[in-house]
Amino acid sequence: MVQAITTPHQRLKDNISAFFIIAAIIFVTALAGILGRPLLFLAIFWPANAILLGLLLRFNSLKNIGGWLGAFTGFMIADLLTGNSFLVTLFLTIANMLNALVTLILIRLLKLHYKQYNKGLTFLYLFTISAFGGCLAAATFACLTVPHMPNTFMSMDRIWTDFGMWWTGEILNVIAFLPIILAIPDKTTIQNYYQDFQQKTFQFKTLLPFLGVILSVILTHFFIGPGAIMFPIAALVWAALSYNLFFVAIINCVVCMLLYNSLTAYYIEQSPNAYLATTLSVRIGLCMLALAPLTLAIISLNRQKLYHQILYLANHDGLTTALNRRYFYEESEKTIIEETEKKQHVQSVTVLLLDLDHFKKINDQYGHAIGDYVLQEFTKQVKAQIRSDDLFGRLGGEEFAILFKNLNLEQSIQIAQRICNTVFTTPILLDDGRILNISVSIGLSYQTLPYCVPFQQLIKRADDALYLAKEKGRNQLCIDTEIQQNHQLLPQ
Repeated sequence: MVQAITTPHQRLKDNISAFFIIAAIIFVTALAGILGRPLLFLAIFWPANAILLGLLLRFNSLKNIGGWLGAFTGFMIADLLTGNSFLVTLFLTIANMLNALVTLILIRLLKLHYKQYNKGLTFLYLFTISAFGGCLAAATFACLTVPHMPNTFMSMDRIWTDFGMWWTGEILNVIAFLPIILAIPDKTTIQNYYQDFQQKTFQFKTLLPFLGVILSVILTHFFIGPGAIMFPIAALVWAALSYNLFFVAIINCVVCMLLYNSLTAYYIEQSPNAYLATTLSVRIGLCMLALAPLTLAIISLNRQKLYHQILYLANHDGLTTALNRRYFYEESEKTIIEETEKKQHVQSVTVLLLDLDHFKKINDQYGHAIGDYVLQEFTKQVKAQIRSDDLFGRLGGEEFAILFKNLNLEQSIQIAQRICNTVFTTPILLDDGRILNISVSIGLSYQTLPYCVPFQQLIKRADDALYLAKEKGRNQLCIDTEIQQNHQLLPQ
């Protein structure tokens, strides 16, 4: 594998880019946390550390010296602009950056495949490492240093309370914000989502889980109290089973932060002592609330992927990836029935039966491994000549079939002849340097719609044409006799 060589100029450019990206993001998120901090208390909303960790995990281009310097700069400027002293700001910044640094080191030491966060228990392992690694290290360092600084807002009189608040706050923000960064879809995924959205008819029921979440959050503001944490559970579970992980992560984060803010404001309004006495239990409860839908969404995603994998294996030939005999017949019959029911003009179906010539000799002379390779290469050659929505299946051994729809006879013959010519003129190169030439015989049957014969009859007619092609010397295309009798031949 050839690796791209990075020049010093390119590395400098990458570091500068990472510096400004990270600095801007951390400055904005840290400033939001500082401005939302209750008087004389630690911040209740601090997404900066979780977002920094997510960016460094997700984007390798940001994981360099420039990225770390950008994070340091963003933290420092946000704190200094809001009136903190330099020493307090410095030690707070170190504590914040320890969260991401320690977590990254532990992930590397434990060899966690964090990029596969949506598989198995990786998701829970990642949060466990962050909670008892980076979050714990940041809280410990802050509580050992910041209270001893001049003009600090942390006091040794309540050091254990501040430690618990810092630690649980870090964990909650990681659970709320890290999944969003990790689950941001790439460009290809976004394009696929957009294409699916355009092709599918919008159904109002798809909005119901989201509306349920909104209603549950509204209820928490009318019936605020300790039990408010439980209100959104059912709606979040519904959303987790209905939407993709990225959307679930966003919904989950917004719900948790709104609940967090409402409960914090409620208890601070009661009294500072009530806030301090309940904040740890509230945060732990919100952590559990946040984990449940995320875990369920990942389990649902894995089950869907497993289902599609099993379905694919059940419907496709394991060697060539073409449709297997059963599924090809099912889909072909379904296609003919659907096209017949449309009763549109110029609708038609074409069936091709393809048989590799003298394939038994290939197996006998070269071995079955080479025979399998020939089948795979033949499949690639055929797929390159047909449309993506054409049905292509392996009926067994060296026999294959194709179903075209909405092509006239001339177009069908042209494609079939092109397949025949391509296979004959494209040699197959073996690993030992030998060249193997193959050919294919093809039988074609064609029928206009809506008056169509059963699919099995089309197969029989194509099979008769295939037999005729073999009788005439192989490596050629023959058309079934009924087409010729009905004068459905190409124009001269």
